[in-house]
Amino acid sequence: MKSISEQIAERWKHLSKSLGQTKSEYRDEQMDNELVSSAKKAMEEKLEIARQKGRGGWWTEDCQTEQLKAMLDEHIAKGDMRDVMNIAAMIYYRESAGIGE
Repeated sequence: MKSISEQIAERWKHLSKSLGQTKSEYRDEQMDNELVSSAKKAMEEKLEIARQKGRGGWWTEDCQTEQLKAMLDEHIAKGDMRDVMNIAAMIYYRESAGIGE
């Protein structure tokens, strides 16, 4: 089974060729939708890997948003953008929901 990254690379080969046939006013929307769809799949894939390793609890009171922000900086430096997206989303969700205020 291909990883999400491999699927994105494969899909991009076709998308990059077909974008020229898409009206210019729709290209950004098409690619934004592609981005969100692909990012969601990549995030889900990485979250599943983390759960299999026993990780979780970002949504609990035991988890501190400041701790997640420190982890975000670490993962930016490591370069795995799936971790970056997931941790940023965790922070966004916690702050939006008022978790741990």
